[in-house]
Amino acid sequence: MQKALSITNLSFTYHSYGENVCDSIFEGLSLEVEAGSKTLLLAPFDKGKTTLAKIICGVCPKYFPGTLEGNLKVFGNDLSAVEPWQLLSECTYVSQNPQEQFVANSVEEEVAFPLESLGLSQEEIKGRVESALKHWGLDRLRTSSSQELSGGERKRVLLAVTEAIDARFWILDEAFDDLDQKWRDQLKELIEKGNKTILVLASRYLAEFDKLFDQVLLLDGKKVVSPVRKELLCRFSQLCQDDLANPLDSQVCAPPVMRQLVCTDLVAERRRMSTLEEASFKVHVPHFTLQSGELVTLVGPNGSGKSSFSRILCGLDGYLGGSIQVDGSALSGKELSKKVGYLFQNPDLQIFLPTVQDELSWSLRRRRDLKSEEIRRKVEHCADLFGLSLSDTPATMSYPLRKALQAAVYYLLERPFYILDELDSALTYHTALSIIRDLRQNGAGILLITHDKQFAKRVEQRTYSIEKGRLCAL
Repeated sequence: MQKALSITNLSFTYHSYGENVCDSIFEGLSLEVEAGSKTLLLAPFDKGKTTLAKIICGVCPKYFPGTLEGNLKVFGNDLSAVEPWQLLSECTYVSQNPQEQFVANSVEEEVAFPLESLGLSQEEIKGRVESALKHWGLDRLRTSSSQELSGGERKRVLLAVTEAIDARFWILDEAFDDLDQKWRDQLKELIEKGNKTILVLASRYLAEFDKLFDQVLLLDGKKVVSPVRKELLCRFSQLCQDDLANPLDSQVCAPPVMRQLVCTDLVAERRRMSTLEEASFKVHVPHFTLQSGELVTLVGPNGSGKSSFSRILCGLDGYLGGSIQVDGSALSGKELSKKVGYLFQNPDLQIFLPTVQDELSWSLRRRRDLKSEEIRRKVEHCADLFGLSLSDTPATMSYPLRKALQAAVYYLLERPFYILDELDSALTYHTALSIIRDLRQNGAGILLITHDKQFAKRVEQRTYSIEKGRLCAL
């Protein structure tokens, strides 16, 4: 049988920047994927899954400089002898971070762009675009900018692009992340019933994958291994630190002062300026509360208004009616932003300085009550707590580490309330739970938005849901 992918004795190390010395990502890695097969490759976050996917697609080390050794072939094509664009009709890639793949101004143009690169006729392009948009529930969002889409909607755009290209080999890097159950089920069905070669790189949602794949492999110790299933799952659990106790279970949260955030009869309009075919809709919040030390989860389908509600709570967006009160005082805008910290789904929207040290010290240097030595101690302690190197450049850090940096920045802001929008995306459960513990240690109330039911069970004390534009307690 033909090999869709053949990797032999692969080693790779990113080029270092400045004085930093990069460790090798892979050493002597070998992997074979049969044409038409379905393969699941498990690994914790930040262990090389995304790098491996980019190498297979030919964009690394070409656009992500590093030293690559070994033999790699896709359908018999030696990757050292082809350009990435030459693989487009053979191999497509869905990134765990959709933002890094968007190149066009609208959803429709995003899906059409690679088809134009393939030289298809206008009629063929139109047919494929229409079919993909409809299949992934994006037809009414065709004019939308990626900046106005939810995380789940962005992931569906990439899946629509992949479906429209119709390549023989699909590489799906954490493709189930950010999707609600409806769209996860659709992706599972596409994998199961389709005739494509599928390589899924994942670190969670194992319950979704039962009997879906021909082979299950593990990325461990810089190599791909294939122990028997029971041993594989046990080792994978150890690598993800799932065998460790929930960091929240032992936390005694005793806020020095009880604070309360209350929304009453809140009415907000969600409007996407770039979307022409979908009317704006209103989000109604009859009653919502969050107190010091609480862990509250918010669930709902993709695009239901969860992030829109969050933007209102932290003062980024206004509202039409009702009130938001903190400790009995009505607040809005800048006053509200000083009480509620909002960690966006995409950390890159909140990281903008050259080094980790610059990011962590930015807010502290604007406090007149802190001297330089105290700022230094706080920054060093925070970096150690979140596993960060002060000299690292955020732009070259892995996506999980950038999320950890985003959380560390907000830790130093010491807000009484935090909204964590899909914090668990791109982080192991243990890492995400540890971040929640650290943000909560001074008594902060936490609102967590997630699609992962298994993760929510480890966190939730109370749950709210947004369905059809209305928020209610479950």
